[in-house]
Amino acid sequence: MKQGSEPPRILVVDDDDDLADAVRQVLRDAGFSVATVRHGAAALELVRHVSPDLILLDLTMPIMDGWSFAAQYRRIAKEGARILLLTVNPHAAEIARNLGADGVIAKPFENEGLLAAVRAELSRARHSAAEGDSTVS
Repeated sequence: MKQGSEPPRILVVDDDDDLADAVRQVLRDAGFSVATVRHGAAALELVRHVSPDLILLDLTMPIMDGWSFAAQYRRIAKEGARILLLTVNPHAAEIARNLGADGVIAKPFENEGLLAAVRAELSRARHSAAEGDSTVS
């Protein structure tokens, strides 16, 4: 978790309201700050005001899909959040590499698997940030 009392901020971008609600509840119960939106356009608007630490991103959504969101987000975010894809797509690992996403959580998933993946990705983010802080340019 972050230093201090502020919990890590997670953005869930998924048009399946039931899934998004369940993910939000599991993550909040685990102590995370969670926001949910239904499509990439809403996510882009939100990230202009709030900087998430991690984005859980569905690929197939109305208005703006995950592919478009990821491409635009990577262009506008100065220190972008890590992105985990939430998908049933059998080619998810290849898609993640092509999008610059950091990993995949395959649907359907168990709550414990979701929490483990989120914690691992946040840990990698902290590790990367710590290395970046000590790197001399």
